[in-house]
Amino acid sequence: MAGRLLKDVVIAGGGVMGMSTAFNLTKFTHPSKICMLEPDPTYVRSASALSWASIRQQFSLAENIKLSQSSIKFIKDIDQYLRVQGEEDAIDINYKHGSYLFLAREETAHLLEENIAVQKEANVKVNRYSQSELKAKYPYLNLEDIVLGSDCGEDEGWFDPWLLLSAYKNKIKSLGVEIINARVAEFRPDKVLLVHNKTTNDTLTLHYNKFVNATGIHAKFTNNLLNEVLPSDSKFDLPVTPQRNFTFNIACKDGPANLPLTLCPLKTVIRSEGPNYIVKSSVGTLTDNQEELEDFGDVDDANFVEDIWENLAYRIPAFEATKILGGWVGYYEYNTLDQNALIGRHPAVADHYFINGFSGHGIQQSPAAGQCLAEIMCGVEPHLDIAALSLERVVENKPYRERNIL
Repeated sequence: MAGRLLKDVVIAGGGVMGMSTAFNLTKFTHPSKICMLEPDPTYVRSASALSWASIRQQFSLAENIKLSQSSIKFIKDIDQYLRVQGEEDAIDINYKHGSYLFLAREETAHLLEENIAVQKEANVKVNRYSQSELKAKYPYLNLEDIVLGSDCGEDEGWFDPWLLLSAYKNKIKSLGVEIINARVAEFRPDKVLLVHNKTTNDTLTLHYNKFVNATGIHAKFTNNLLNEVLPSDSKFDLPVTPQRNFTFNIACKDGPANLPLTLCPLKTVIRSEGPNYIVKSSVGTLTDNQEELEDFGDVDDANFVEDIWENLAYRIPAFEATKILGGWVGYYEYNTLDQNALIGRHPAVADHYFINGFSGHGIQQSPAAGQCLAEIMCGVEPHLDIAALSLERVVENKPYRERNIL
């Protein structure tokens, strides 16, 4: 065993949630007292880096709309927040405006109507379309079974996830936050943590005052390590399971230009990506296999043929002729209770916090979510009311369900 450190805050997980939390904590805590653990500094197997990095306002819950409204302001003005002092080049994460397009059949139209009402109440620039209006604006769609649709006139789009991660990392390092290439190995009583340092291949002992679980798809595994040293009445079952999904990069000679991020009934999602397209099925596979999570593996073209192609070509007939250019495997940190974020204090253990379970909309909400958690940790009233996203609802088994999960 080598080395011993004393830190005020240890953040396990160096993806966007850990990065955002660390950045926002520097407003309240001296950066040198903050330590972040990240076992994959290259982010080759990072769910953040492998995400579609899209942001939207079209949610069914006011809390998620508020988180995204706050986050889009950060993203648009990111240079103001994350440029390192003395750097000449402005930060640009290649944000591009591009709407989401939701389509509803007769049996789900009432839900879309309800969502639109919530969005308008929150001042989202959402547009409602009848079938005839959809045909006029999106003539390439097959709408024979669609009765209602919606898109958004502003503050939706996508960006480069790698550039966002890099900007966060460079900023917090410049401020003095310590980043260690390590992962949690064991909790000990009295706020002592053993971590495996992957750079030196030895064990480091960390003494901490506050601990943040921001380990994404590994969140449940990290929480189970904590449970091992807790009395039975303090153990907590975190309802977060990795969900595996396949993204395919495809070409289509006659496909529509500037295709919005379109959610087709039967759970196919597609959008433009440069001159081509990215597409996936939003029905992923849940897994707790830790070995599988260490090696994401490769996509199998059979998944496109079996799970996506028929539905895609039905909705957009031009895609009957398409070519697979490549693809990748990604993961959601899927909240099995209600597919919604878990942000806040451990229900039974003081000074332990969670920022998990975003179920696919994490990277877009990371700026605001990390700020809210930092405020909670430091006894400051959160700038957004996210009380409904606390972990108490897990203990009470009261789901607070987000309908618009892609």
